[in-house]
This record gives sequence, C-alpha cells and structure tokens, in this order.
Amino acid sequence: MFVGRESELAELERRLASGRFEFGVVYGTRRIGKTTMLQEFIKGKNAFYFQARKADEKDNLAAFSREYRRFRGMDEHVRYEAFSDAFESIAADAKSERMVLIIDEVAYLCQKNKSLLSLLQFFVDGAFREAQLMLILSGSNVSFMEQILNNRNDPLYQRATFQIHLEKMPFHEARAFVDDRSAEEQIQYLGLFGPHPYYLGMIDHAVSFEENVRRLLYSKYGTLLDAPEKIMPVGVSEQNMYNSILQAVARGKRFSKEIAEAVGVENNYVAKYLSSLVQMQVLEKRESFIRNKKTNYYAVADSLLRFWYRFIFDQRDIIQNGFGEMLFREDLEGIRDFTARSFEDVALLWLEEQNREGKLPVYYGSIRNYSVENSRLGRSVELDGLAEGIGKQNNHLLAVECKYRKTPFSMAMLDHLRESLSLFSQYEVIDYYLISRSGFTENVRAIHDPHIHLVTLEEVLRPLTGKLDP
Repeated sequence: MFVGRESELAELERRLASGRFEFGVVYGTRRIGKTTMLQEFIKGKNAFYFQARKADEKDNLAAFSREYRRFRGMDEHVRYEAFSDAFESIAADAKSERMVLIIDEVAYLCQKNKSLLSLLQFFVDGAFREAQLMLILSGSNVSFMEQILNNRNDPLYQRATFQIHLEKMPFHEARAFVDDRSAEEQIQYLGLFGPHPYYLGMIDHAVSFEENVRRLLYSKYGTLLDAPEKIMPVGVSEQNMYNSILQAVARGKRFSKEIAEAVGVENNYVAKYLSSLVQMQVLEKRESFIRNKKTNYYAVADSLLRFWYRFIFDQRDIIQNGFGEMLFREDLEGIRDFTARSFEDVALLWLEEQNREGKLPVYYGSIRNYSVENSRLGRSVELDGLAEGIGKQNNHLLAVECKYRKTPFSMAMLDHLRESLSLFSQYEVIDYYLISRSGFTENVRAIHDPHIHLVTLEEVLRPLTGKLDP
C-alpha cells in the first residue's frame, strides 16, 4: 500500500490537468521514494515510464525500444536507431491525447551520451511543446539534477515548468507507517528510521521494535546490514575516508577540527570530504541559533546511517559470520539509549510540521539547537531548539525543551530553562514548548501562562487539528 507524498502527488496531478506541455524535474537522494511516487502517480494513466540503466547507450536504447513497443502494442520488430527517433515517435503519439513520459535516473543516459540533454532541448523547444505531453526527468544524482535546473550553460536551463525536490516525509505521513504501534514504539521507529519511507516500509508489524532491529541490522540476512551501499550515492571513491568521517560524526564529533583529529588527518585535508558529503546530502552542515560561522557543525543527515556507523560499521564482518544475535544482546542498552536520545529529533520534526501548518502562536523560522560552553551565567547552556519569529513577529522566540525520561517534567527543569533563556532578553515574547514523555509534575501543570505549552507523548502522536492548547 502506498503511503504519503500527498502534496507532491497533488502537484503532479495539477500539472497533468493543465492541458499544456509540462516539463518537470523530480529529484532526491537514493531510496527517498521517487520511483514509488512516480509509479503511483501514473497508475491508470496514459504514461510511459523508463528507468535508465548503468549501461552503454546501445543497451539503454534497446531497452527503451523494447519497453515502448510493449507500451504501445507495436510490432515486435520495431526498434529505434537513435533516441531522436524514439522521441519523434513519442511526440507523434502525444499529438492526439494527453501522455506522460518519465525518464528515471536520466544521469545514466547522459553519462554515455553527452549530447542527450541537447537532444531533449531540441524536442522540448519543438515537437514536445506542440504535443499534449507531460515530460518528467527524474534522478538521485542530486548535483546533476540541480545542474539541469540552475546551470546557465546546461541545455535545459530555465525550460522546466516545475520541479520537485523530494525530501524526507512530513511527520504525519511518516507516522502513517507505524500508527498501529504503541506510542513508545512509534517514537522508537521514528527515532531510528526517521521520516524515511524506504526504511519504514521494511517494518514487520507482527514483531516488536527490537526484533525488527535485530532482523534488519544484526542478521547476516538483514536487509539493512549494508545500508550505506543502498542509500549513499553510487560511485563514491576513497570510501575508507568517507566511512571514517561518517563514523566520527556518528559518534559525536561535530566540528571539522575534531572530525579531522578523530580520523587522523589535517583539518584542511578533511574539508574537501566534508564538502562532498554535504553535497551528496549524506552529511548536513547545520547552523546553531547564533549566526556565527564558528558554531556551524556537521551531523549525519540520515538517522539510520547515524545508527549504522555507530553500531554496525565495525561489526559487520562479525554479523556476516553469524554472530549477530550475540552482538545485538551486547548492544541492546546502547540501542535503547540511541532511540531515547532520538526523541528530540522526533519531537522537533513534529513541531516543525506544526509550525508549517500554522498551529503555533506565530510562524517561526528554522528550529536550531544552541550550545555554548562558557556563558555569562557562569555555566554551559544547551537548548534543544530555538527559533525566531518571521517578519513582523521577529520579537518572538520559540524555545523547545524535550525530555524522554521516566520522571515527569519538573518545576526545577523549567526554572533552569528560564534561567538559560535569560541570555535572550532582546526578545519581547518567549513561547515555551515543553515536550515530555512522562508528562509534568502537578505544579508545572498548574501554571496558567499562555506562552508555556505543555506537550505530552500522546499530543505529539495525535493527528493534526487546531492550535495547541496552552
């Protein structure tokens, strides 16, 4: 059963209904769900979908000919001598009826035929535009796809009528994969797998969260035992250095200097690899709340990869030799700690969606963490999330504190947070969002302040409705 991608599918349907020539570029990292979404979109439609292979042009053209022949019910001997012949045939077929043409992983075609984009430009400017065609180019090579859109020297520059950068799912769509689980398990699944349909779709709902982790990651037959090969862009050279960097970041090294020290190389040397991993969207270069470049830090973009490099990377050979069950038992407390710490990520994902949906008192910008070792309070300050109001509401500050403890959120915790936020006296209004697994003590619940919002686990896992109650 297909789940999610509601807004993207709605946009595709709107473009199809326009009746005009439409040219879309759909892209995103590997296994983010592009192919599944596009195949869901074309169900029941007059649509031809072709996924290019990592093969030479001759083999791709032969496959294209064979598949289009079957799509049109043409004579089995029909074969195109060049892609130009294939595109002419498609343009002719789309003259009299609406048709969708999808070329997925188009970068594979262009690697073997540098002139293919110029050929597509010729048809986009001519025969395709005159037909009732909706053309979609799709791919997981993000830099290549963005070049199609943004490079002035690219033949297809400024010719796309729409673009969809497919990213991780919205919180409510990701939740749909696990809404039959208990609240605790929902948080565990979302904390480990994130809003990632590829991982969430692997869950066996007949067994527990921990059993799913054991089967998927600690078994020599586990689908995610080789997760990086499935998720990271293909063709990454110098893989050992990338692995070392990702392991260092997964284990808590956040700044380039400490990452370089952990890997055992000079800071300048590691910089190019960090830049490449950010471009591939495997790492994220995040900005702390204060706008100082020195506070930028790195994080593994994918929570499952973060888990993999922390727990599986050094043990993969042992698991493949059949000792995964033993390692799983040894790692179990660490796994539980990992999912508990991931509660903050899940809570912030939920809150960001609430913000986009207009469920907060005002609209806020990106929610970012804040950490400083030596503050004027005479102690370190670490805040789970801060965001400034947008536009005329920039005198508002959103402050988020997440607690995944077995004890309720207490007045002492709130007082500590208030003291920390005294560092931000320039803001006239502070909206507190206190998100707690175990609820709140009686004296915290007794507070009647419209700017203090108490959020329970059940609230996080409740469907989107009106504004949150203070």
